[in-house]
Amino acid sequence: PRAVLNAYLGSRVKNADNLQLLAGRVNIFLDGDFVGTSSIDNIGPGEEFDLYLGVDENVKVKRELVEKKVDETLVIGIPSLTKKTVFKYKLTLENYKSKKINVKLFEAMPISEDDRIKVKIEKIGLEPKEKDWKDRKGVWLWELELEPKAKKEIFYTFIIEHPRDMQIEGL
Repeated sequence: PRAVLNAYLGSRVKNADNLQLLAGRVNIFLDGDFVGTSSIDNIGPGEEFDLYLGVDENVKVKRELVEKKVDETLVIGIPSLTKKTVFKYKLTLENYKSKKINVKLFEAMPISEDDRIKVKIEKIGLEPKEKDWKDRKGVWLWELELEPKAKKEIFYTFIIEHPRDMQIEGL
């Protein structure tokens, strides 16, 4: 949701046992309707592969900043040497389909590459299935089942602490 507020429809497909598919462009049809084009690699007989079918308008994704709190004081009126910013986010998934769906939700968490900046992730409402998905630092994956017309919310909080006189772009 941090990168794109869309859900994408995907399908795991098994090729026919007697058919070789050559690499190239493919036209994609869903329920008899043309939905777009994609490309595939060489697919052997009986091989399984993933096929992506574009944006799914019946699954809604939202990312909302619930709270942002900045604390720069040590004691009343005395500024601290560090600045601490607390962010609380809510991710919302809604299934408007008439059937149950499986959803893979990816979210990018902040990662510090500077020793002066400390990032602490806490208060996770639902633990992800995987952190640092496929060795991609800071990418979290949740795998969820959503019943028809169901809604799922995931809350998480992170704290960024850095020297008070340091400017951090994007905060």
